Amino acid sequence: MANEFDYQSVPYGFAHCFNQQCTKCDKCLHHLVAENCTSQYPTLLTINPNCIPADTATCPYFKSNQKIHVAWGIKHLLDNVPHKYANPIRIQLMSHFGKTMYYRIYRQEQALLPEGQAYIRQVFKQNGITETPQFERFSDEYNYND
Repeated sequence: MANEFDYQSVPYGFAHCFNQQCTKCDKCLHHLVAENCTSQYPTLLTINPNCIPADTATCPYFKSNQKIHVAWGIKHLLDNVPHKYANPIRIQLMSHFGKTMYYRIYRQEQALLPEGQAYIRQVFKQNGITETPQFERFSDEYNYND
């Protein structure tokens, strides 16, 4: 199977780990990033090998390389919600995510993590909306956030 990792999706400043002896390296996102780095950047942020514990089973830098199911776009989220609920829900979502992040999610510039999707479902439920929130699309992505 071909390597599907896209190094261009790695955020600037994400730490690389080149520790081959780590017992968790095959499941660690920091190691996956290091394995797939390109010559595009002459310098990289790396995890200092002197800071990696001898017992790598308890490595504080470990980050799972499991992909998460994210949603993109909320442009039509409130299309089928009664008007008297739509504006208060929109205000509640802006308050929770912040205005900038709300519009980044709205324009599909930022993915909506599973926690955010659950929050939106909760807001719908609290307002008596039985319809499942509709997002523009879904994808499976690596979670670079902490």
